[in-house]
Amino acid sequence: MTARRVIIQYCPVPPGLERYVTALFYCDVDLGADERLHDVLCPDWATFRFHYGAPVRATTRSGSRIDGSCFTVSGPRTQEVRFSMGAARQWGFRVSPLGWAALVDAPAYLYADRLIDGDHDPVFARFMPLHDLLADPGVSPGAHLDCLIAFLAGLDLRDVPHEALIAAIGEAVLDPELRTAVDLAAAVGAHPRMVERVCRAAFGFSPKLLLRRQRFLRSVEQFTEAPALKWIGAMDEAYHDQAQFVRDFKAFMGMTPREYAALDKPLTETLMRERVRLGRTGMGRRFRAG
Repeated sequence: MTARRVIIQYCPVPPGLERYVTALFYCDVDLGADERLHDVLCPDWATFRFHYGAPVRATTRSGSRIDGSCFTVSGPRTQEVRFSMGAARQWGFRVSPLGWAALVDAPAYLYADRLIDGDHDPVFARFMPLHDLLADPGVSPGAHLDCLIAFLAGLDLRDVPHEALIAAIGEAVLDPELRTAVDLAAAVGAHPRMVERVCRAAFGFSPKLLLRRQRFLRSVEQFTEAPALKWIGAMDEAYHDQAQFVRDFKAFMGMTPREYAALDKPLTETLMRERVRLGRTGMGRRFRAG
C-alpha cells in the first residue's frame, strides 16, 4: 500500500478580499490506487471546492449528498459532513456571511445545511470557470493561488442591503461574552427582528442558533489546540455544565465528544490544526510561485 500523504495548506487572504473570503486553501491527498480516506467535517460557513482526482462522496444528517462532483458548494452549516475521498487534490475558499451576500444571488437560508453540485445550480455559474483555471497539475500551487485570488478579486459584487449590519453581526457573534439573541441585537444596535431577518438572509440561521454554534466551535478549536485539556478543559465558559455541552455536541455533530475524539480524522485533524494556527497568527505561509 502507498504511504498516506495528506497536505492541507491555508493561504493568506489579501487585503480587499478578506471581508468576503475568510480562507483560501489547498489540499493534496496521495493514496494507493483503490484506497479511500473517511472523515467528518464540523459546522462551518459556506465553502466552495474544486476537485481533481478520485471522486469525493459526502453526506449530511439531513440527507443532502454529493457524489463525484468536480465543483462542490457547502452552504453554511450547523451539521457535520461525513465524506470519503481517494487520491486527489482540491482548491477551495470559504466565504464570510458578507461574502455570501455580496457574491451569491440567493439568501443563505435556502442553502443552509446543504451540499450542492455547483455545476448544476445556476446560482453558482459565475464560479464554474475556476475549475478549468486550476486544473493543470503541471502548474505550481503558487501560480494557481495567484489565479484564484485574481479571479475572486475580479468578481462584481452585488449591492448588499444592510451591509454594515451584516459585518457588525459577524464580528459580534465571535464575542464569547454574548450569550443571547437579545445581547447580540444590543451589541449591534439594531432591533431584534431586523437582526433575525439579516441573520437568516446572510448567515443562514437565527441569531440564537448562530451563538450556540459559535460556542460549540470555540470548544472544538480549544480541544484541537490543546487536546491534553480533554473536553472538560476545552469546554467553552458559556456552557452551564458538561451535560449542556454534550447535548450541543450531539446536535451539531450527531455523536458524543468521546465518539468524535475516537474517530480517525486523517484530513480534518490537519485542517483544524492549520485553521487554529492561522487564526492565532493571522496569516498563512505563502506558496512559492516557482
